[in-house]
Amino acid sequence: MSMRNEILELEMLFKKMLRTVQNEWQKEGFPKLGRTQYTALEKLHEQGALRLSDLADSIHVTCGAVTGISDKLIDGGFARRVRDTTDRRVIHLEITPLGQELIEQLANKRAELSDLLYGFLTDEEVKQLSSLYRKILTNVEYIQGQLST
Repeated sequence: MSMRNEILELEMLFKKMLRTVQNEWQKEGFPKLGRTQYTALEKLHEQGALRLSDLADSIHVTCGAVTGISDKLIDGGFARRVRDTTDRRVIHLEITPLGQELIEQLANKRAELSDLLYGFLTDEEVKQLSSLYRKILTNVEYIQGQLST
């Protein structure tokens, strides 16, 4: 198989894996939040209140996307907007007690799902895969920087 065909197959396999993970996420009892919303809520749980731009950076989405994510979290009662006490123009998103409760409930389920999906990999394979993903993302970010200049 040519390298071009290998890369096309890699892309197809990656998309299939993402769909499978999303389907398992939904089947395993995560209907209240999608993965990205859960990730955003988890960041708020770990780091405290964040500006939307900082949250977008930390979960690797655009500022426009994080607005929709935050709206869904707020509508569900899992997060709220709060004004910065030193600069009233700045708005932060913070997790609510309901959001904290949900994160705690889902933490064990998420660990079980991760074990189910990735537990068969050796520690070395996880490190290799993580290294490859970082390498690809670094290249993508470099290309995006070149295209935007």
